[in-house]
Amino acid sequence: MNQKGGSGVLAGIFLLVCIITAVTVLVFYSGEPDTIDGLSLEVDSQQAVGIVARDPAVQQYLSENFKIPEWRVVKTTLVYDSLHDMNGSIIQEGKPYWKVEMMERTCSCSTVNDLFVVEGHVSTRTGELMNLTTSQVIESQYDKQTCASTICH
Repeated sequence: MNQKGGSGVLAGIFLLVCIITAVTVLVFYSGEPDTIDGLSLEVDSQQAVGIVARDPAVQQYLSENFKIPEWRVVKTTLVYDSLHDMNGSIIQEGKPYWKVEMMERTCSCSTVNDLFVVEGHVSTRTGELMNLTTSQVIESQYDKQTCASTICH
């Protein structure tokens, strides 16, 4: 392996270790479970991020595609609705779950570009990762609020 290739692999491994360490610290020191609108949640938003980040497919996707922390956004949303898979089949009906989005821009320019996206859905009750997708999509598929901190628009 040449020196450039070895440096890239080491940088990727270092990035992955940093992400896992940060998520682990957040999960273990997150405190009491979230209570939102009187709904007691066994799994809070920080734990949901950790559950998604620890998935082996996500770890591989992050190490291959997430390169620059300043271009990255992690967002959690509590959804109280039915969860469907890509074929429209119901995975979970009418129960709350966390929608976890991890995104990183492909470039720092001010034009609309692609995003690398990880989207996972985590049960607020059991912590089960119910659905997971990774993709590369155009920024315009996401709202400006999500991308604001990375100057997407």
